[in-house]
Amino acid sequence: MIALTLSGIGKTYTLETKQVSAVADINLTIETGRFVTIVGRSGCGKTTLLRLIAGLEPTSCGTMVFNPANAKIGLVFQEPRLMPWLTVEKNMAFALLNEQDRDRVQQTVAHYLKMLHLEDFSKAYPVQISGGMAQRTALGRALCYNPDIILMDEPLGALDAFTRASLQKELINIFLLSKKTILFVTHDVDEAVLLGQQVIVMGNGRILENIPVPLAYPRITASKEFYDIRTQVLQAIMLE
Repeated sequence: MIALTLSGIGKTYTLETKQVSAVADINLTIETGRFVTIVGRSGCGKTTLLRLIAGLEPTSCGTMVFNPANAKIGLVFQEPRLMPWLTVEKNMAFALLNEQDRDRVQQTVAHYLKMLHLEDFSKAYPVQISGGMAQRTALGRALCYNPDIILMDEPLGALDAFTRASLQKELINIFLLSKKTILFVTHDVDEAVLLGQQVIVMGNGRILENIPVPLAYPRITASKEFYDIRTQVLQAIMLE
């Protein structure tokens, strides 16, 4: 089943008297329940593409078809963007603000608190938890919303190496459990191959390569298969 189809998507900005193309001629099909990573140099259009898909900015051209047509989109940014006056559980519950069944809200939040290993910190405020916990809370908020597609814009980029490695493992486990469709932007080639079932390589606002990653989870970064795919991704970026 297809979750999202992009056809001829483009975005052009006007800077003073110049027209600047941020993304151009993006043609991409995302299957339901797939983990797709998008990688490329800084300024290649990764984040712009994610913002267009999220509806945060209008496209300049092209068509975007979601399945279902009213697909719910969850967003996770590089910064957790938690509300400092709310506890961890209430930040997560904020995604269910319009839900009338409060028992369902409590059950949903409790489910994801457990999945994300945050039960012991449910009453803590953002200032009282680590960066990794804050990012897990942000992910929990997105999951509570029960989105059809989760868009993640370098969500691990600001974390230290140890926390990042830990959350990469957790993210894979959550993906396998939730079966959500995930689009994950990163500038880290190893991370793109470690997480994604396919890697979209972008450069100069265009898709350079769409590389499948037929490796089972968890992945061994020292394996020849991993190295070969990593090399293919790097070559696509370097040939930009």
